Amino acid sequence: MRIGTDLPSPGAGERRAAARGVAWGGIESAAAALVGLLLTPMVVRHAGLAGLGLWGAAWSLAHTAGLFDLGVGAAYGRFAARALARRDLDDLNGVLAVGTGFHLALSVLLGLPALLLGPRLLEWAAPHSPRLPEARVVLTCTILTVLMRGAFSAYRGVVAGAQRLDLLGRLGALFAVVEGCGGAFALLRGYGLPGLAVNSLCLGAATSIAEGILAHRLCPGLRLRPFLAPGTQYRRVLIFGSQLQLTRAFEILGSHLPRLVLAAGPGLSAAGAYDLGARLAGCVPVLASLPLRVILPLAGHLEARGDRSRMQALLQRSTRYVGLLALPAVALVLLDAEAILLAWTGRVTPPAAALAARCLAAAAGMTLVASPLRLILRGCGHAGIEAASTGCGTLLHVALAFAFAADWGAAGVGFAALPGAATALLILAAGAGRRGAGIEPLVAARALMGTVAAAAAVVLAGLLLSQLPWAGTGSTPCSTRIEALSLLARRLPILGAAFLATGALLGAIKAADLTLLRETATGTIHGGAAR
Repeated sequence: MRIGTDLPSPGAGERRAAARGVAWGGIESAAAALVGLLLTPMVVRHAGLAGLGLWGAAWSLAHTAGLFDLGVGAAYGRFAARALARRDLDDLNGVLAVGTGFHLALSVLLGLPALLLGPRLLEWAAPHSPRLPEARVVLTCTILTVLMRGAFSAYRGVVAGAQRLDLLGRLGALFAVVEGCGGAFALLRGYGLPGLAVNSLCLGAATSIAEGILAHRLCPGLRLRPFLAPGTQYRRVLIFGSQLQLTRAFEILGSHLPRLVLAAGPGLSAAGAYDLGARLAGCVPVLASLPLRVILPLAGHLEARGDRSRMQALLQRSTRYVGLLALPAVALVLLDAEAILLAWTGRVTPPAAALAARCLAAAAGMTLVASPLRLILRGCGHAGIEAASTGCGTLLHVALAFAFAADWGAAGVGFAALPGAATALLILAAGAGRRGAGIEPLVAARALMGTVAAAAAVVLAGLLLSQLPWAGTGSTPCSTRIEALSLLARRLPILGAAFLATGALLGAIKAADLTLLRETATGTIHGGAAR
């Protein structure tokens, strides 16, 4: 049976759909980042640094459920896109039947033990914390949210496969703002962390319902029939998903296990300091990850047609764009982490938080510039290279985190991310050079060099500005939010101008980039107005 979806036509229509998806994805990411930036100081103010540590640890425990889904959630995008490209409704419904059935069974098998044992794990990790009475409600809601979003993530894969990432971006931005408002209301009304967790659960359910409505409107013949799929469908989805699962498992471990190591060792305050640094470093991918959204489906199309020259061009362009968006943010965190944290939270944070932010931002930069290569290799079927590089990097990161946590706390755990990211990058490049079937990472690296030099110019300009009384920190560091905001207001325009000037001089920023930016903005506005 064929699907009657309104898919964009190849060529210009495909580029416009990609442009709208990137633009609205940026709006969604910006909205989510803004909500996180505004809510974090409120959590610290109303629940303390230990409360923030509990909040981060609860989500870390909840997200470990993703270790057991065998990569099915990550496989939706590929199979949904292929079925929609062929307009094969039976294949699409079969993929949904496999995925939703598997996730529902997983929710039952993991949900009850997690709800029973989760609070005990938190009690074991932080036995003397005054926040333990809140842990049961917080952890229950976070676990239910993660399991529910996983069970119905197939709908999101259908919308993305229909090349309507712009709809997902609009929906995500709207619900991020609503969730932020609800979380602020819960904190201001005195409901504390339990109220914040209930708010996240309710908005997660609303988001899944809205994504389901979108998927059924785009594909009128879509049917959600868990478990009702032939064995061939199960084999296809599970085999491909298992190839991605190792990568995803290592990513989850690398993201959440360091917090638990700190909570179990130095305590929740150290975990909270690390969480502050991680949240600041988490701003680095907000813009830089936008070009990544369209790489995997494009790589799959190019690989199917055997177009290696365009595949290499895609790698070069996407790596340069990611670098342009990531490396200036990395440089700013390296220079002014203390001032940014003070301006953000309104209080002087522990020195370990700034050190952790610097290390994690640098590690995030290395991971980001390697992400286009990772996604293209995945689209070409070389998921094993990605899994090997991610696994080696994560294992090294976690091992060093255990070694450094006791003596160096949050700063040591943050530093442990650097050798892990560097190791993953080297293994990925080496594997792609051997088995990339025409993909040359060194060519992409050369395209990135101008951006690296421009980011280095930002660091140099910042170091020079720090020696000037009117643009630097002076003889004493900032002690109030007003001082930190004033410092950043003086320095950021100069640092931004240094990056733009150096990037244009070295060829990292080209006139074609401005044309692409204008076309993207115009396509987004016209695409939204047409609807």
